[in-house]
This record gives sequence, structure tokens and C-alpha cells, in this order.
Amino acid sequence: MTIVGIGLDLIDLKRFACLYPLDDPDPLARCFTSNEMSVAGDGEDATARLAARFAAKEAIIKVLGGLKDGIALTDIEIDSTNDGAPTVHLYGGALARASGLSITVWHLSLTHGDTSAAAVAIGISASRE
Repeated sequence: MTIVGIGLDLIDLKRFACLYPLDDPDPLARCFTSNEMSVAGDGEDATARLAARFAAKEAIIKVLGGLKDGIALTDIEIDSTNDGAPTVHLYGGALARASGLSITVWHLSLTHGDTSAAAVAIGISASRE
């Protein structure tokens, strides 16, 4: 197994809330799938949960080499296992790029506090170099 890349992203929650307000569905729909929106919910921490998922998408994009090859933010979906661990599902351009890099496994860590949210993504290839 080989680490293909590591991505890290940090989001300021005040700035995120200005750019992606919970009461404006248009910018949210450009970044998040309906599943991600439902997981975030509408409670007090919804903005922080979405910001952490946005940070995860940005970290994954860094592993993939940037927003190219037709990759959209909604091609990357951050979900959770039954025990709450974050998982990555790729579609469209993001899936094609990951396949081209031979990435078969993702490790992802999310966190958020009062003022920021962050994520680290590691893309791993099962092939040996």
C-alpha cells in the first residue's frame, strides 16, 4: 500500500456561515448532496458540521490534485458509518481522478470547535510502486 497524497483544510466558521448561510439553499446545493444536508440537520451545530464536511472535500481535492478534470464539490460526498466514523463516496470526475491515481482507500478525520472546522484526508493506493 502506498500513500498517494495527504490533504488538510481549515475553515473559519464565521466566514463559512457568511458564504453558505443555512437559509440559502442555492450555495449549499452547489457544495453538498442532499444526504450531507440531512446528516448536518438544522440544529445549533449544523453550520459546524457542514463546514467540517466542506473542509473534508477541500482536503480530498488537494489529494486529487485540485479542481480539474470536471470535478465538482458534489462529486465528493462525506457520510458516516453507523459508529460515526466519516467515510468518503466519490462520483463523476472525482471518482475518475481517484481511479486514475489508483486510490482505493481513503482515511478521513474531521473536527470542529467554536470558531473553526478542519479535516485531514489520506488517499491510499493498494498497488505497490
